[in-house]
Amino acid sequence: KALNCEKGPTPEPCNQCFMCQAINNETLLDFIEIDGASNRGIEDVKALRESIQYEPMHSRYRVIIIDEVHQLSRDAFNALLKTLEEPPTRTVFIFATTEFHKVPKTIASRCQHFVFKRLTNPQIMNHLRYLADQEKIDISSYSLKLIADAADGSLRDAETLLDMVVSFSGSKVRDKETEEVLGIINRSLFEDFSRIILESQAGEVFPLVESLVSAGYDLRHFYSGLIEYFRNLLLVKVSANPAELLAFSEEEINRLKEVGKDQKKEDLLRYILMLQEGEAGLRYSAQPRIFLEAWLVKLCYLKNLKPVEEILEEISRLKDELKRNQNEQSVYPTTNSTSNLKSNVSFKQATKTAEYNHLGQNQNSVPKKEFSVFGQEAADVLYFRVMKEKPALAPILKTCKKVEVKESIIKFIFGQDKKHFAELISQHLVYLNRVALELSGKEFELQIEEGQVNQAVKENSNHHPEIRESARNDEAKKLLQDPKTKALLSSIKGQVIAVKKKPRPDQT
Repeated sequence: KALNCEKGPTPEPCNQCFMCQAINNETLLDFIEIDGASNRGIEDVKALRESIQYEPMHSRYRVIIIDEVHQLSRDAFNALLKTLEEPPTRTVFIFATTEFHKVPKTIASRCQHFVFKRLTNPQIMNHLRYLADQEKIDISSYSLKLIADAADGSLRDAETLLDMVVSFSGSKVRDKETEEVLGIINRSLFEDFSRIILESQAGEVFPLVESLVSAGYDLRHFYSGLIEYFRNLLLVKVSANPAELLAFSEEEINRLKEVGKDQKKEDLLRYILMLQEGEAGLRYSAQPRIFLEAWLVKLCYLKNLKPVEEILEEISRLKDELKRNQNEQSVYPTTNSTSNLKSNVSFKQATKTAEYNHLGQNQNSVPKKEFSVFGQEAADVLYFRVMKEKPALAPILKTCKKVEVKESIIKFIFGQDKKHFAELISQHLVYLNRVALELSGKEFELQIEEGQVNQAVKENSNHHPEIRESARNDEAKKLLQDPKTKALLSSIKGQVIAVKKKPRPDQT
């Protein structure tokens, strides 16, 4: 109309001349409007090209509007490209699209691009209020807000939704009826859910979710509305004048303030961030109801988390108490009360203390007599060493009938009822012999009384005669006591099977 108005071209057509009236009535032949979604093929574009070969019949310009142009096929765009490169005289193309990124660059580069911003909710609500007053329709601001939110910035969609609501309710529109027509969840449900979350009433989550499912609401749609409700709580808490940003009545704003009056701004922000974090999980969850229930229960316990500042303050306080206790202990001198205290502790704790002292200070040190296991110093040292390196073997050693220590021999004697334990120990003779040599300053030979074990033990003990031979050898003893040998065995966790002297080159 701006191009063809009889008083134009003008930015504001008169809407009274013949051209303006013909365009309004859609009777002007030089004005063509095409829906790109239903006329998207190459044949439709060819028919259009044939119809615009001639100059306009009545108007100043022929105007062709293609709505949803991004839905044209690739071949249709290629056919249209030739027309845009060599357009007919006095012909104007207007392409409308909501998804500009889908328009080929070859087409977009030959057009002027104008971006139309979406209308704000207050603008849409004002226009709908004007229409309602003209038609004498009684509708609340809350219903108009619901329609404006559903229109998502489109005035045409908002008018269509208003017409649907009026057709359903009549001249007097109620909020509940608007929610039913638009499929919007009642705001009281959001208030109930927010209260149980803010008051940490996790047990109330499941009945409320059940009511949602029973009412047939979409859980994902409800979750989006819950996020928006918490956003409104934060806005009312932060903003000095929330009425300018929320299209709510004064009563509704006061209710929001009442719900969040005991909450901190930081806590409300944490709730919003947690809700947004769970939105993607709910969208792609195979069982959205279970995910929603679990996430809402998690939100109920969010308040139990302490702020970082309180945690740091508590750590600082504990450090101060620890330093004060250490200073108090340093005032009193060390007396024999320590040894008296040790003698009163349980046998289990005393055994651990003796073991740690033995392992940490000196391998040749022995446990105190009051902690003796076998009543023999050498046997006790061996036992504690085995308990550290092979915890599973130490209890088996403890099942022996008695232990005899003679000159250079530690003899573990087992009864007939424990001969199966003797068989297990026989598998570790090499290891036990090495440990005994390391811990003592003398040669030790680890034996099991042959009369008390079966033939398997006897064969095993006689399987390596070179061990006994090497143990009696002074050179073997010195080698096993050498720090380098000990370090090597410790690094590779190895065992000495035999000690043999390497022959000289001239001895083959």
